[in-house]
Amino acid sequence: MHGIIAYFRGFGFKCVRPAVYAWFFNFLFTIFIYYGYYRVFSIPAGKTLIPFGENAGVKANLGAFTFLADILRHYKGSLPLVFSLALVYTIAFIIVSIYVSGGVYAVLVEDEKTNFTNLIANSTQNFADMFKISLVNLINVIAALIVPGVLLLVFFDARSLYSNETIIQVFFWIWAAVTALFLTFSTAIYDFSRIIKLREDRGCFYSFKQGIIFVFSNKLAILFLFLLYGISLALIYLAYAVSMGLQESLPYAFLLFLVYQAFMMVRYYLKIVVMRAEVRL
Repeated sequence: MHGIIAYFRGFGFKCVRPAVYAWFFNFLFTIFIYYGYYRVFSIPAGKTLIPFGENAGVKANLGAFTFLADILRHYKGSLPLVFSLALVYTIAFIIVSIYVSGGVYAVLVEDEKTNFTNLIANSTQNFADMFKISLVNLINVIAALIVPGVLLLVFFDARSLYSNETIIQVFFWIWAAVTALFLTFSTAIYDFSRIIKLREDRGCFYSFKQGIIFVFSNKLAILFLFLLYGISLALIYLAYAVSMGLQESLPYAFLLFLVYQAFMMVRYYLKIVVMRAEVRL
């Protein structure tokens, strides 16, 4: 019950400014970095050779796998260079996320004003500590991926299992549930180790250890907290999918852009709600 209560008490006007702060950095990243992703991948991908559309007599939905397959099959240049650039953009995104989230956690922990000046000051002041705690939590992420990884290896080693389509579907859902469970607690350990680091100003390994102790001492509360967060995200993703399904009736691409930005704003608001609930716990 503590997790459920903390989640609903996390809602409030105080979450709005940090959400706008996080959205603003995402918006800048979208303009500069995501466009870089597009240029990095679209040029080597070229035009797909897969027939689709009304003229081909089929309706194809070309996604990420098709996109990457085109790159691997048809690109004549240096693929290591392409993926190295993509890796640089990914690392940049992670660094920006650490910077932004550190400032948000700091103002929530200290219960300070949530204006942009204060958020930027706290992000800058705490970035080094938040970066160190992120590096320490690589241990946590690797540990969380061991069990799902072993399950995959065992499944693909047993050829008789994945020759049956029904078994593959059942395994996929079980594996997804197990992976989600491990990653939920992994994320919680990372979040609470950051909170403890900011609140107690102790070493990174001490904060990491206390984060593990706290999470496994409050398993149900944290599970319910993240479950409510997951349900909330699923609902806004559903709303977003429905709005995108109506895109043919929208007169301008600008309106689609506004819908997407509104979706991102709500997503960041929910993330701040969870961060505030974690601090309350």
